Amino acid sequence: MRGWLAALLLAALSACAAMPERPPVGDRDAAWLARTRDLGPLDSWEIRGRIALRTADEGWQASLLWLRAKDRHDIDLVGPLGSGHVRLRQDASGAELRDSAQQILRDTSAENLLQRATGWQLPVNGLGYWIRGLPAPGVASVRELDEWGRLRTLRQLGWQVEFLGYERLDSLELPNKLFIKRADAGNRQSLDIAAGNDPTLEFRVVIDRWVPRH
Repeated sequence: MRGWLAALLLAALSACAAMPERPPVGDRDAAWLARTRDLGPLDSWEIRGRIALRTADEGWQASLLWLRAKDRHDIDLVGPLGSGHVRLRQDASGAELRDSAQQILRDTSAENLLQRATGWQLPVNGLGYWIRGLPAPGVASVRELDEWGRLRTLRQLGWQVEFLGYERLDSLELPNKLFIKRADAGNRQSLDIAAGNDPTLEFRVVIDRWVPRH
């Protein structure tokens, strides 16, 4: 486990060093509003990368392929928990999880399915917005912007998201490294344990290929 943690730390440090070399914007709030207008309509993409998850007792990593076409999500995880290949699909009719043994689970949402399959409550719905550098709409949040009017940190849905790197794709700048952990884990510990959730849960997403679709 130490190997992948070291690799992800090195990637995070590299992201910090690779921040765009351009002057900070004069009005961060105006730049932020422009970003939300540009990124809000983005609802189709191809993402290839890696995800690593850690709790107090264990950790795993997997390659990630996330194809989205409007309301339909197809997420492939290869390597999680030694299970080989997990395919997660969600659309307007609900969610389906298929493992490497071709066993199928169905539920109303991908979040419910992953909790049934792994025992962990992961913020899949929020991640669909955070991966674009946006907060989920209609939900309270606290944000910190960087010098270019992009999200640096976000607290929402009981999670804290750190945006460790961005990449420019045509006119868009999209996150390519995120670190996500439970917010106020120390204060929530007894409540989360009682609910069956691990308050130390944290995960990292590294995107190697970001392809917006129109």
